[in-house]
Amino acid sequence: MNLDGLALQIENMRKRVAFLQRQSELQNTQGDIELVTAVLKEVHLALSELQIAHNDLQQQNKELSNAQESLIAQGQRYQELFEEVPDAYFVTDAKGLIQEVNLAATTLLNISKSFLLGKLLGIYVIEKEIIAFHLKLLHLRDHAKIPDWKMQEWEVNLRPHNKTPIIAAVKVVAIRNQQGKLVGLRWILRDISENKRTQAKLQWAEQAMRQALAKEREFSELKSRLLTITSHEFRTPLATIHSSAELLEYYRHLWSDERQQTHLRRIQTSVMHLTQLLNDVLMLSQDETGKLEFNPTPLNLVEFCRDILEELEQSDRSQHAIVFSSECQSTRANLDAKLLRQILTNLFSNCLKYSPIGSTVKFSVITANEQAIFQTQDSGIGIPPNDIDYIFEPFHRASNAANIPGMGLGMSIVKQAVDLHGGEIRVESAIGVGTTFTVTLPFSRKFNTYSNPK
Repeated sequence: MNLDGLALQIENMRKRVAFLQRQSELQNTQGDIELVTAVLKEVHLALSELQIAHNDLQQQNKELSNAQESLIAQGQRYQELFEEVPDAYFVTDAKGLIQEVNLAATTLLNISKSFLLGKLLGIYVIEKEIIAFHLKLLHLRDHAKIPDWKMQEWEVNLRPHNKTPIIAAVKVVAIRNQQGKLVGLRWILRDISENKRTQAKLQWAEQAMRQALAKEREFSELKSRLLTITSHEFRTPLATIHSSAELLEYYRHLWSDERQQTHLRRIQTSVMHLTQLLNDVLMLSQDETGKLEFNPTPLNLVEFCRDILEELEQSDRSQHAIVFSSECQSTRANLDAKLLRQILTNLFSNCLKYSPIGSTVKFSVITANEQAIFQTQDSGIGIPPNDIDYIFEPFHRASNAANIPGMGLGMSIVKQAVDLHGGEIRVESAIGVGTTFTVTLPFSRKFNTYSNPK
């Protein structure tokens, strides 16, 4: 029985007692006695009903007290769970205004609870993502009318107080009233910055492994092609040396000195050709294994260039007109002699190899502003436009050079040597007109060993 029922019973009892009182005023003594008896019965009945009502109220109060204690306990348990959740937990209104946070949330944003409450969650989003964050919040409110809308997930970059930005995984759940209207949002945020860094490291390691495997396959293919081409290219000079040596062995006593000199020059030329091939192969191998080094030393550029030209003139046997010029503010330069020899030898050898006999080949060196500029110019077959972009790749040979001996390594080695100097190389060419290479190398100020990074 509730309080309203008890009040009604009391009121009914009062009405009955009043009725009995009025009756007593109208009746005699015998009637008074009967009336009093009836009144006592009514009072007794009323007291019984009041006792029952009292017991009923006590039971209801006890149940209500137990329910209240249970509710308080559940509230405390909810608060404990709310605080103990390891992820940052926010409760906001539909506009993102923070109404409640747990301890993990204050740790995540590095700020106390009192400073968080009443603030917009969006103010802790990094500046470049604020607009996108508010658009997502609008999207949530726009879709709040959809009954089956439960959870949304995304990632956001947050800016904790006085700390570096972090990447957080976001989960948002709708809070609805009994009518199903959106009244708030529950947010769970987790710092996944370390996971992202680990994932990035794994991706980098995976990519590095793929690159290493690709490099290994490339190197294996390179060795295979190198063996094939080298064996082919070595046959001709070796055959020349062998045949000239045999002829000299058996017939030199019958030949004139001039004819003997001809075969000796053929042997010398073939030996120089083999030496160049071996140097190219060795340099390519060192570059592929990361052992190619840059060791600058003081050089007299004019003397250095003249020595190389003298060697090449001997092998050319005056088949071309070689014109050398120099214009140097200083003949002294800090360059790597071994690498520079590879650059100049390969460039000038190509000038002689691809130019018709009797044509003029030009070579010049200029020093100015702490750099050396080397230029070779021929009037040979030229490089087709489609091949210009590929001439510095290993084993690439121009489409119009198929009938001219060569391994396709020279220009690749030139480019590697130029890069190690920190210089640049330019090429200008026209079919049937000729080719000009210009190499610019800065004077090095360092004399320590520098390894080619791979």
